[in-house]
Amino acid sequence: MELGFLRPLYDEIGEYASVYLDTDRVHDNAAEAIAVRWHDARDRLTADGADPDTLDAVAEVIGDPDEVATGHAVFGRAGAVTFSGVLDAPPRREIARLAPLPHVMPLLAQHRPPIPHLRVSATRVGGEIVAIGGSGQGWRDWVAGRQWPVHKTSVGGWSQDRFQRSVEETWAENARQLAAEVVSVADRIKARHVIVGGDVRARTLLLEHLPKLLRESAAVVDEEVNADSSALAEAAGRALGQWADRDVRERFDDWQTQRAHGRGVQGLAPVMTAFRNGQVSDLFVVDNPTSTATAWIGPDGQALAASEEELADWGVAEPVSDRADAALARAVAHTEAELHFSAPGSGRDRRPGRVRRFRASA
Repeated sequence: MELGFLRPLYDEIGEYASVYLDTDRVHDNAAEAIAVRWHDARDRLTADGADPDTLDAVAEVIGDPDEVATGHAVFGRAGAVTFSGVLDAPPRREIARLAPLPHVMPLLAQHRPPIPHLRVSATRVGGEIVAIGGSGQGWRDWVAGRQWPVHKTSVGGWSQDRFQRSVEETWAENARQLAAEVVSVADRIKARHVIVGGDVRARTLLLEHLPKLLRESAAVVDEEVNADSSALAEAAGRALGQWADRDVRERFDDWQTQRAHGRGVQGLAPVMTAFRNGQVSDLFVVDNPTSTATAWIGPDGQALAASEEELADWGVAEPVSDRADAALARAVAHTEAELHFSAPGSGRDRRPGRVRRFRASA
């Protein structure tokens, strides 16, 4: 997963309140139970020195009666909520933590960010695009092509063949326009996948005009449905899940090959060195909530090291210490690297961390 959408979260270092809370409202006394859990969390953060204004801002998100999420992860600093995420299940463990960095790894492990992609409904006069970015934010776009002629007729006569060719040319031109917009939006949100529905002829023409990488990764829904329909959303979920599983397997296998030739590293300290050198393209970690590993960090997102002395030698004047997984998440967000989770107990190496161009395992 790409974490560039989290980059604004790391404008500063220090005094981040990270709160993971069960906000399930299914029971009759749910509001009271949530209030008690938040009261306990707030007390812990207050004892650690959290800013009251920040806690008030977090409380507004936690206590929103219109929010039906069963779990929340909320991050605040300097009197404001800097980022929040909803969970489709209560958090695996409730957290109330004040630290130099937001503790985002539990959120990423439990609720993976959406894979950027496009859902397209193709018509013979253009089409509709719904784009889903890495933050989960979506927006809609329409492409209106030539409106005439788009319907074939069977009136006969000397001009019949010419008219039919004109219709085909209109369809093709409209498909080219739609494809150009799909490519433009995909580039903007760094999407590599398109889910296509709509008119059978229009979607066939659209696919023909897409560049090879998008065409080969496209999933087709054999229905004339809108881009924001549940049918396209469900198809997107299936296709993206299969793609993500296959992609992680392939990247992990490639990391093992690269490591055998000295182009990949394993272990927390080597991974942090690779980040400082700008060499990481893929980071593999095992979700380990009990980990106590720490790292030293500086203001720059790639400034992280296993020791204070090492980071000082790199030119960081006043390094601070925080959780290693929080530092790694920040490093991924500030680079072009991607984060992948490896399941403990799978056939893969169980130790956290791995690097490609240098692939890495921390």
